[in-house]
Amino acid sequence: MRGTTVVLAEPGRIDYQEFEAVAPPPGGILMRMVRANVCGSEIHILKGHHPLVRPGCVLGHEGVGVVEALGDGVDSDFTGAPLAVGDRIVATYFQACRRCPECNNGTPHICRNAYTLWGTPAAEAPHFNGTFGTFCAIGPNQAVFKVPDSVTSTAVSSANCALSQVYFGCELGEVSLGQKVVVLGAGGLGVCASAVASRMGAEVFVAEMAPARLDKALEFGAHHGIDLSQAEDSAGRVELIREATAGSADVVIDLTGVPDGFTEAVRSTRAGGIMVSIGNISPNRFTEFDPGLFTRSGAQIRAAIRYPGATLGRAVRFIADTPELDWGHLVDKDFAFDDIGSALEAAESRSVTRAGIVIDPSL
Repeated sequence: MRGTTVVLAEPGRIDYQEFEAVAPPPGGILMRMVRANVCGSEIHILKGHHPLVRPGCVLGHEGVGVVEALGDGVDSDFTGAPLAVGDRIVATYFQACRRCPECNNGTPHICRNAYTLWGTPAAEAPHFNGTFGTFCAIGPNQAVFKVPDSVTSTAVSSANCALSQVYFGCELGEVSLGQKVVVLGAGGLGVCASAVASRMGAEVFVAEMAPARLDKALEFGAHHGIDLSQAEDSAGRVELIREATAGSADVVIDLTGVPDGFTEAVRSTRAGGIMVSIGNISPNRFTEFDPGLFTRSGAQIRAAIRYPGATLGRAVRFIADTPELDWGHLVDKDFAFDDIGSALEAAESRSVTRAGIVIDPSL
């Protein structure tokens, strides 16, 4: 049984390659992909900015599929729900090896071996290490959850990155009733953060340089939109945020992926508040920072890279429990599997909130 996967040929260029789909190892699963999405991180990877996912590796980490084959010992998901061939599932795109110091210190989301599969060249078995492919190999140390029948594949396709990531970010930021929460960035993660933070009882402000993206965040629970394009510079953007929140943003969640956004997020956080850094994932990109001002503010900076595996299960349940939100509409444009280049271009231009890739229309 052969399949096709998308490989980063070199920075800025992708390639479709065919391989034989191998049987999953004990504890693993072979997933036939139904849909995938283009996360903002994919654009950084495409440009060669990821420290581990390099040319020769596959692309794609967000999506949903069905069980094609179960490895020995696998008969249920991570909640104990029975699994069988044909069941729809979502899985973490990273692993927690349970053997490194980070895992054993109670922080499996920063497992030093998290990208063992994703960072393996596609030429090496099991070949299908990403979601931009007809198959995806799920290893024994990845968390897997069955999708409820009430949740569509389009709706759940963003669960294993966008929603889970900001769900963890809101928990890490200790978002609670009555707080003012600023979300920097109104892409897929920003829309999901609006939904989660508002349902935690916060007053949510979403700030964005592309104002056309604000409407969807407002649809998903944000109470206020801040058009940062009105400002002339970094200081002006911070001032707009501070004016909108009366200078008292309890939590600021940076989803921008822009180094200067990190500094602006810290400066927008009230004294004693919490800034959660999520969007800036590419090393060796820098921004000016005033450590004295930061120290005097008493603010905290917390990094949310990936998330604990159980968070994905809570994200799936969150989608199921909020049918009033049009989760399927989060993916606002679909592309064919053979047109992933256009999906990547749409995501980079920010002309869409989430670009979807339909891999198997029959499922």
